[in-house]
Amino acid sequence: MQLAAIRRFGRIGCKGLKGALLLFVGFSTQILGAGLNSYTDLIAKDAGAMPRNGVRVTYLGTNGYQFEFQGHALLVDPYFSRVDLFSIALGSRLQPNMSRVVGGIRYLAPRADAILVTHGHFDHLLDVPIVMSRTHARLIASASAVDLAKRAGASPGDAVTAGDVRRIGPWKIRVLPATHDRLFGRVPFDQPETHGSGRPQRPSDWICGEPLAFLIEVGGQRIYIDSGGTPAQLPPNERVDLAILGMALPDSRARLPAALERLHPRYVLPSHQDNFFRPLDAGFQFGPLTDFSRVRRDCEQANHGRLILLDYFRPWTLPPGGGSKSQSSNPKQRIKS
Repeated sequence: MQLAAIRRFGRIGCKGLKGALLLFVGFSTQILGAGLNSYTDLIAKDAGAMPRNGVRVTYLGTNGYQFEFQGHALLVDPYFSRVDLFSIALGSRLQPNMSRVVGGIRYLAPRADAILVTHGHFDHLLDVPIVMSRTHARLIASASAVDLAKRAGASPGDAVTAGDVRRIGPWKIRVLPATHDRLFGRVPFDQPETHGSGRPQRPSDWICGEPLAFLIEVGGQRIYIDSGGTPAQLPPNERVDLAILGMALPDSRARLPAALERLHPRYVLPSHQDNFFRPLDAGFQFGPLTDFSRVRRDCEQANHGRLILLDYFRPWTLPPGGGSKSQSSNPKQRIKS
């Protein structure tokens, strides 16, 4: 999560409403005009018929995605409410913005097999109970995230830990360990487990818990997704077809070259790059602490796979690409798309 610790920082470095206002203005002024217009050559979108065995990928904003394959759908971190930065800075009570959630759900398949959640921060989990009820999806997340979702009104979920494997419909889902980036030197709201039994209300109630990454296999393709974790647990000579890597903060950007060396992706999709305090209908703008120019430079220097971006709700189909076996005993092999 990119700025969920703003309130904690405000208690340390700012005093009351004045400090929150200064923080709000400071971050807001950094993001004006930083959209996708400068990167139109990187935006992937469908053109023509969908390949029979292709996986359709739709970006939902923040770290949210929908994957579709032969009539089945899988969701990751769906978040549409887009709570504003001022409310987070003040530690206000949070609740889903129903009109925005309904507007986002209209882009989803009517039913989903499951919702995967990488960790429990509000910008990953706040809207999940509503999306579950509308799509009849099963929640797969850490024990703390499952507990938070249940306390927020969701049906019971499937609590998993690193090393677990789940098979649902055509999807094989491997659960992997991950880490969460630090903000101002600390992981935001980094309690290992939830406390109490009441409904989560304020930003600090949506704790990080145990961060997870997922390796999704379907139709002979492999998709890796995290929210800023590290893939060091993967064998060095295997490859994935699509690597969706959270790149919101400096920690994950520093890990990017090593991640690409491990994953050998055909396609690289930097994630959690947008300013998730703006409503989705305002259009994509890069977040105030992101550094996409560095991400692009590091991807080009690593020369592992094709770098792409996705715009909100504009699907792109990951074309079939030769399965999930190791491609070479040489970890320096360059994968071309």
